[in-house]
Amino acid sequence: MIEGQRITTTVSRCSMIGLTEQVQRLRADEFGKDLFTIPAFEMLLDLYTRRSVHPRSLTSLTGASSASERNSQRIVHRLAERGFVDLHRDPSDGRRIIVELREETNEMLDRFFDRLVEMAADMPMHRRPQK
Repeated sequence: MIEGQRITTTVSRCSMIGLTEQVQRLRADEFGKDLFTIPAFEMLLDLYTRRSVHPRSLTSLTGASSASERNSQRIVHRLAERGFVDLHRDPSDGRRIIVELREETNEMLDRFFDRLVEMAADMPMHRRPQK
């Protein structure tokens, strides 16, 4: 709907998360996975969107990143060192390392996506992409 010089729409956090995932895929398809990457954010986004599904092992989480497996593992360890994620051994398989998003990081990502929703809603028409 157009109101004055602004377009109003109902945009939720969930739709913004979905849009972010689509933008990540589009960027990779158009520019290649190896040129423009944000592997730490890709993995945080994966943990954030799948947090209620099942625990993520370190090995499976590295697949969510555009970086190599070895580099992805380094990034996960840096995320743990900086307090974004927790790492612990799987009680049923001690060889497996489970990566979990910390509650503070979950809240940070909630705020991030809520802010994106606000930014989209507040964007004047002249700043929006034209078809």
